[in-house]
Amino acid sequence: MKRTLALLTLSALLSAPALAQSGSIRLIAQSTGAGNPPMDALIAAFQKKYPNIKVTAEYFPIGTAYPQVLRTQLQSGNGPDLFYVTAGSGGQVSVLPLADAGFVAPLTARPWSKTAVTVNYRDLYWKQNQLYAVPLGMTPVAAIYNKDLVKTLGITLPRSLGQFLQTCKTVKAKGKVLLALAGGNAQNAGLLLSTIATNEVLSADPQWNAKRQQGKVTFANTSAWKRSLQTLLDMKKAGCFQPGVEGADIPQAAPLMASGDAVMFVIPTGAISALKGINPKLNLGATPLPASTAALASIPVSPTDALAVNKTSKNLPAALAFADFVASGGGDVTYTKATGDITAAQASTGKNLPPELAGISAALTNKSRVFPLIQLDWSNPKVFTTLGEGVQGLLTGQTTPDQLLARLDAAWDSK
Repeated sequence: MKRTLALLTLSALLSAPALAQSGSIRLIAQSTGAGNPPMDALIAAFQKKYPNIKVTAEYFPIGTAYPQVLRTQLQSGNGPDLFYVTAGSGGQVSVLPLADAGFVAPLTARPWSKTAVTVNYRDLYWKQNQLYAVPLGMTPVAAIYNKDLVKTLGITLPRSLGQFLQTCKTVKAKGKVLLALAGGNAQNAGLLLSTIATNEVLSADPQWNAKRQQGKVTFANTSAWKRSLQTLLDMKKAGCFQPGVEGADIPQAAPLMASGDAVMFVIPTGAISALKGINPKLNLGATPLPASTAALASIPVSPTDALAVNKTSKNLPAALAFADFVASGGGDVTYTKATGDITAAQASTGKNLPPELAGISAALTNKSRVFPLIQLDWSNPKVFTTLGEGVQGLLTGQTTPDQLLARLDAAWDSK
């Protein structure tokens, strides 16, 4: 009887409108090294609308520190009311495994739940007909390029892989590189490969991840995955990357863009502000990374940043009011202005984009060629880590495509 009453009370709270809430809530998220200015901006905007709710924020270093703190607090019963998560199940703080563990309050009863996530991304936030997080924004991944350097070098943006490889040779002959890459950084290296795979794998078979979950396909027996890894090797052979790419980290790769030594850098578009922080005079644009054929050209756009509500929050009404503000009260606009990402509305229409992103507007409107990052629906974080580390092996020649594909399958099947 007590359990039934508790469930009824929780259900009522989850569906109740966020009116005249008060009290205190605690939010934790990851820090990029200088706190978390976008989250600070979101909290300030929320408290302006809800002055009776005090939000205390704590930020922990990105990488392994934040996931460890989050899980320790949740498991100890001392978790925050709200916490930063990422989409799907393939990352260290992905929301679906946390929901499976019973830490996350479902948001299905909120009035905005049916429109918060478009159908392309439903499986990243919904499970068993329950919504478990509210997206903060959408993150396109594109080739960010230096417009002035393109003009100086007298080149045009390549629209196919063949043109891309030829442009690499042209740019190299002029003492520059077409594509900066932090080959020694598993995250950036893996991001480039997953962007290539979005073109080659998902465009050819949008259900590939689901088929891998069902055991109907593997990395090793998928020709599109072999083509994706070969594309990286073809780029290296054509001189697309800077010398020493296999050992470069972000602090070595990013300045190549800022100094005008590299034309492009494949990164989340929200990182444009970081590049401009190095060189405010950069005149940047964005374009999709070319595919092997025009028919496969696509763009990854993912609702990666999100917030989840603790199922055992001591002030659930106030925590839900925060989620409501993000989803339908303008919080997403505040957050994305600070991050350089885009809102769900901008992503779905391609309209009202920041000037630097005008070059991906048309790509965003082709719904059959817009996908979440392929790794967001992977079985566990080891698979993407294996991919990123494997790129370094491909670049040094110590790993073959077949060896890396076998390792990816082994990582997928590991517990």
